[in-house]
Amino acid sequence: MTHKARHINWNYSGKADFLYGTGATTWEKGLVLAGGSLGILLYLSLYITGTLDWTWWQYLLASLIAMDVFAGLVANSLNSCKRFYHTQPKSDEPRYTSFFKNHLVFAILHIYPLLASLIFGKGNFIYGIFWYFLMIFCAGIIIKTPLYLQRPVSFLWITTALLLNYYLIPVVDGFAWLAPALFIKILYGYLVQEEPYRPLNEVD
Repeated sequence: MTHKARHINWNYSGKADFLYGTGATTWEKGLVLAGGSLGILLYLSLYITGTLDWTWWQYLLASLIAMDVFAGLVANSLNSCKRFYHTQPKSDEPRYTSFFKNHLVFAILHIYPLLASLIFGKGNFIYGIFWYFLMIFCAGIIIKTPLYLQRPVSFLWITTALLLNYYLIPVVDGFAWLAPALFIKILYGYLVQEEPYRPLNEVD
């Protein structure tokens, strides 16, 4: 069995890029923009059809949340991001780079389930509290998991989240997608270290 040529490169240089990962290609950036666009299109269509009993500013806020989560879901799975967030900060990068490369801190910053409950939940505070703290708990487990088991453990928790989201925990109207997408973004996309395959013409 033959394999296509593979170029794994953990080295990068240039200005720190917290969204795409330093050294991202045009294709990688385009995929992230496509993911973010899905969030805007989702709530634009719901606004036009009047599907949800929301005000205009709620639609706007929800679209911004979706844009960030969907774009981040794609971005965190980029090899450029895998390389950026799973290497030590460089001496020429801003001092706050280490803050965002702290994996537990990065997970803690994603308070979207709490926001969804508070602003859209109509008293469904269990949703936000449950999903936020479960995500932090799972992130802690994956961080402590041996590297060779990180990916399957992350997908085990993602599968669990899918089942809980659809069959046990009442969702906030308009945010049925949030918990599964956030778990994929954080538990797999951001936390799982994988080999950063790069274009063959990228210079080490």
